[in-house]
Amino acid sequence: MKTAILLVLLLFALTGCENPEKPTVPLYLAMQRGDIEQIERHIRWGSDMNQLDRDGYAPLHVAVRNGRTAIVRLLLKNGVDVARKDARGHDALYHAVLGSQLRIADLLLKAGVNMDANALLLAAVRQGVSEREVYRYLSQHGADMNLRDTNGDTPLLLAIRQGNHKQAKHLVSFGADVTVKDARGKTALAIANSLGLRDIAQLLQRNGAT
Repeated sequence: MKTAILLVLLLFALTGCENPEKPTVPLYLAMQRGDIEQIERHIRWGSDMNQLDRDGYAPLHVAVRNGRTAIVRLLLKNGVDVARKDARGHDALYHAVLGSQLRIADLLLKAGVNMDANALLLAAVRQGVSEREVYRYLSQHGADMNLRDTNGDTPLLLAIRQGNHKQAKHLVSFGADVTVKDARGKTALAIANSLGLRDIAQLLQRNGAT
């Protein structure tokens, strides 16, 4: 009798393992809510965890953008495509770095994501990212603070043209050359003065620009 009961219990256990609970909300909604239980159900039921949603993002992008570290870990553990691009051509690392989700960026790097620190630096400046730690992080990962874009501008020159004092300050603190000239031979200080950016001009002068 005991043996029969054990067999029945084992059968129920095996049936439960073979038939996990179905998700009760769409994957898009589960990702937006950060509903880890529903996301786990989608994974067990074979939902496509690399598909782009109606906003153009894969589940990993959504988790990164929302700073949901536990869900990022879950997705990485279950083998999502870490190199998957969103509808705009950006990968998860782009969203992690520009969104100042640097612990998540570390997880992505450990998972094998390739990092182009220079490209991310230019993107951060152009997108107006002003968090100091983002520039520290990129500098630590080999970004060249004095690289030139296709127009001959360095990150500092871009920050000045955008009138972004915080960006300029962070770039200078991590090694940007304050004496740099643009493709037309105009100095960073001259550009700041021509745009009436007194605070940036003073920043440059304090750090050696003449």
